[in-house]
Amino acid sequence: MTCPFCTQAVGDDFQFCPTCGTPLTVNPAAPAGGIPVRVPDAPVGSRTSGKAIGSLVCGLSWFCGLGSIAALFLGYLALKESRRDPARTLGKGMAIAGIVLGWIGVAGLAFVITVGIQVWNEPRPQQRRPHLRQTHITVAVAPRVSRLR
Repeated sequence: MTCPFCTQAVGDDFQFCPTCGTPLTVNPAAPAGGIPVRVPDAPVGSRTSGKAIGSLVCGLSWFCGLGSIAALFLGYLALKESRRDPARTLGKGMAIAGIVLGWIGVAGLAFVITVGIQVWNEPRPQQRRPHLRQTHITVAVAPRVSRLR
């Protein structure tokens, strides 16, 4: 018998291919000789993309805008990886969520910077300082006034 996935020779008593791990089952609709088929409902080697998880985590932890930029970067890489091999790489939803949170964080950073610039450039009212002679008068007169009371 040969594995239908990797075409390696496999003994008749094996249930899984020792090379690639593909389950070897007999198709019930096949003739009595039996043809090994790959079971489609359990994809072998599928895993959640680490980039998608990183994108979601960075999008949730907005740290001075750096988390948002990292979320965008990792999210777009995870989407590219998921589109290239959708059967083996999971996490497309997490990548999209990370991208959305990343763009929200970038918009928030732009808003904070804009408000900060507006507050920084706002004209401040000049504080009126008393004249030097007035400070001497108040210092000299204050003890005398308190005695009168």
